Amino acid sequence: MIYEKNGYVAGSMCDAAVKLSPIAVCGLIEDCVTELLGSLGIDGVTAMKKYGAMWVFSKNSIKMHRRPGWLEKFKVRCFISGHSPLRLFIDTRVESEQGEPLVSSRVEVAGIDLESGRIRKPQTVGFEESMEHPEPLDDVAITRFPKQAGEPIETVKVRSTSIDYCFHTNNIEYVRFILNTIPEKELTSRGISELELHYRIQSHEGDELTIERLDTEDGRFFIVRCAGSEAVSCRLV
Repeated sequence: MIYEKNGYVAGSMCDAAVKLSPIAVCGLIEDCVTELLGSLGIDGVTAMKKYGAMWVFSKNSIKMHRRPGWLEKFKVRCFISGHSPLRLFIDTRVESEQGEPLVSSRVEVAGIDLESGRIRKPQTVGFEESMEHPEPLDDVAITRFPKQAGEPIETVKVRSTSIDYCFHTNNIEYVRFILNTIPEKELTSRGISELELHYRIQSHEGDELTIERLDTEDGRFFIVRCAGSEAVSCRLV
């Protein structure tokens, strides 16, 4: 199955360059993934009520070909492109009205048991192979990150508005924490062409997070630590 919808860049989705912001891109992808799973009857709310589990993002790789501007219309296609014993792979493509690629994304989601906290097989959370559209996008991929510590640059405390209905820090909030360490002039003048996130552990309201930065030839890496453990790692290009 392919989930499709049309939209446009509203004012609240724009950054200082009056273009679709990286935060809005992540929000658009999260909404499409949620709506796709909802149309299949296996969304997060259903998973909690019916299967005693919750879907969480484990990885998200985003390629921004061109960020559309204010009021520009776009169309979105989202589908489950594959699965492994413990993950679903969901691809999202945002295109202009003329078919120009704007954003490509590949998300890995995992079903977490509400009682044990362990990862469950997707089939135990309502997934069926007939739900797949096995034609993955060819311009986006999940990569490996360096296993190095970075230089601590900021400390953030998780507040109530960062918590979602799974009662942990929403995945987009980590993007906001990380981007807030970069000056607006740099974000506006240089922009972001690739954004990839790996989610390791959950954090909750009241947790104090330390953000580390590591610059390499492959991009700028960030590590978000919670109580010394790596919660999220991120690569920006």
